[in-house]
Amino acid sequence: MHRHRTPLRGVRAIPHPKAGDANYTAVNYEYAGREGHIHEVVEIGGRSLAKVGFADRKIVYYLLDDLELDDRAKRGTFHDADPLDEAAPTA
Repeated sequence: MHRHRTPLRGVRAIPHPKAGDANYTAVNYEYAGREGHIHEVVEIGGRSLAKVGFADRKIVYYLLDDLELDDRAKRGTFHDADPLDEAAPTA
């Protein structure tokens, strides 16, 4: 069973996966050190896995413990913006 947690949505995250960690693939190491932001955190088997989005819109999963987080970052992602609100005429 897994559970979604979104309080960290939008928080800036920089992944620092440990070298040679079998939990990661070449893609994880390619995005290591790049700034992204958290879309959501899922708990699976007692471990927290973060879905991290990057500027090129690539999504890569990392263990939450392997992320450098900036709690001062604006919360929310482009998924949270309502396009109808942005297009609505103002009075």
